[in-house]
Amino acid sequence: MSSGGVPLDGIGGIIAGHRARARLLPGLSPRQREVAELVTSGLSDPEIADRLFISPRTVRAHVADVLRHLEATSRVEIACAMVLAQVSGFLG
Repeated sequence: MSSGGVPLDGIGGIIAGHRARARLLPGLSPRQREVAELVTSGLSDPEIADRLFISPRTVRAHVADVLRHLEATSRVEIACAMVLAQVSGFLG
């Protein structure tokens, strides 16, 4: 048990899940990857839509596709996978 009350093996499992998602990132389409990068930057769907000149509905569809592809449940998991992929060299 860590000092914060979280089992250390629980943290290892969380990190392992993010690593597994990071390894799936190269399989995203270029647009999905672009949306994932903007999600990682903390942008909202309307902000991403403005940046990419697409509708917020299209952004929501891309985010949903990325979540499904990565077997993730939140934008935070997308961001964690992106950061791990970048530092681990999974994205080239």
